[in-house]
Amino acid sequence: MRYDDRLKTVLKGPFPDGKAAAVQWRQVADLMAQKPDLLVNAVVQSGLTRLRDLHDRVNEADRTAAVKALNGRLRSSPLLVYLCADDDSVCDAAIAAADLSDEHWADVIPQLSTQGRSILKTRADLGPMARDLLNLAPSAGSGSPEKLTIVQDVPTEHLGNALNILPEEETVEESQISNLVAKIADYQRIRATETPLPPANDLEHRSYFVEAIDAINFETDDSGTIIWAEGPPKGAIVGVTIAEPTFDDGPGPDAYGAAAFRQRMPLENARMRLCGAPIVAGDWRMSAIPYFGEETGRFKGYRGVVRRPNAAEDAGHNSRDVERREQLQQLIHELRTPLNAIIGFSEIIEQQLFGPASYEYRTLSRSIMDEAQRLLAGFEDLDIASKIDAGQMECVSGLTEPEWLLERLSQRLQSLTESKLVDLHITKAEPVRPFALDSESVERIFARLLSAAIIACDNGEELRADLRTRIGSQPVNHFSLSRPSRIKGISEEQLLDPSQGIDGDVSDAPLLGLGFSLRLVRNLAKSANGALTISEERIGLTLPAAATSEISIRETEIE
Repeated sequence: MRYDDRLKTVLKGPFPDGKAAAVQWRQVADLMAQKPDLLVNAVVQSGLTRLRDLHDRVNEADRTAAVKALNGRLRSSPLLVYLCADDDSVCDAAIAAADLSDEHWADVIPQLSTQGRSILKTRADLGPMARDLLNLAPSAGSGSPEKLTIVQDVPTEHLGNALNILPEEETVEESQISNLVAKIADYQRIRATETPLPPANDLEHRSYFVEAIDAINFETDDSGTIIWAEGPPKGAIVGVTIAEPTFDDGPGPDAYGAAAFRQRMPLENARMRLCGAPIVAGDWRMSAIPYFGEETGRFKGYRGVVRRPNAAEDAGHNSRDVERREQLQQLIHELRTPLNAIIGFSEIIEQQLFGPASYEYRTLSRSIMDEAQRLLAGFEDLDIASKIDAGQMECVSGLTEPEWLLERLSQRLQSLTESKLVDLHITKAEPVRPFALDSESVERIFARLLSAAIIACDNGEELRADLRTRIGSQPVNHFSLSRPSRIKGISEEQLLDPSQGIDGDVSDAPLLGLGFSLRLVRNLAKSANGALTISEERIGLTLPAAATSEISIRETEIE
């Protein structure tokens, strides 16, 4: 079982005021509404208590908008009973947004207010148990409307607002919330069987009659939480964070968007998922830039826009493509096992670990091992490309020293440069700031770029490159490499064509082609909030740099 502690995390935060109170009210309601089976009773009770405490700080319009955003996703019985005790507009929105099984409705109906039962009768998707209970319910208008009866042995008088039950008796409020949670849990525990929940996408009777929205402007605070949005319904987007990748079926950005936020980098066309009302639910594309205080220069958040993906962007991410991508990853996983075994046995023969072997036999085993390693590298590239396409490739933030990187590249590329008789000279302007990425990600990007460049060289050619830090609001490390002779005069579009190869010895060429390798480097750089640029004479690679160091220019050369 996967434990979801997001609600506990929100409840540990400070008690907010103003606009932040509305944001937290929406967050708590949203987290409680979905997957209630992952929440223990104590957490549910704490969530209801927080909603009650925030009630006077959040106006009715914001509460109603937040509940409407839960359309088709309100699956928590205690939360539904609680919302139905609110003002009529909130109650009506909660009944419309609820998605309960017939048995859960039978548990909830006796706890609903008269207003809630009245609205519930208009739904056409209720089961027989719920219909029977509603037919036995007292008719509306007989006396004062009862806003909330939580426990049968606790008498309540007419309540103007049930969220302020007995305000002078705080312990009574806590007891009623606890009893509500315990009573519904008891109902579900004594059931012999469980009826599965109906599909959440059945929205025939719960749609909003408004025009379609193709784009939404938004603004976040410095924590990445959206605090302002232009266009209805605000409750579906205000309170969503862009700082963390989406969790399960919840709202949020992909790994690229979350990584861009951590690095305070502009993001372009990051995938974004929104939930709630049908008008906004689904996949979006997000572009945004960070903004800073004019006086202090302090980071204040992001401003940007989310838009619906166009046909070309959406075509590659339907269910069939997702299934094919998963099949490809499974195939790659299954092919790695025999290849690793082949490489292992080839090393045993070449090193004569089990006894002497002839020179011809060892030469053949070495050739087999080289080909197997080449295949393995190709499969690794396919796996990485598939993960990038699925938004599963995330570069971890960290610090990577340029000296360590150059030493690793020297060891890793030595055999390739010797076989091609290529001299690689890298000029480094000191001090170069550390890369603001983990060492594995940085080495992966540089190794693939330089390997492709060396393979594209003629024998005996010289490659020159320089690495320096560019200072700005967001410092970056820029690596500039001279174009290999065999790809000079070729346009960027042709070079990035996956079918583009290199004429000559096929054993030298990348397994999946030069175009695929360069495109992979470009996508890896983009996922790390960097960029790959190709000009007539040079190839440029930009990656984020650490934000602290003093700059003085000193040229050194590492060969």
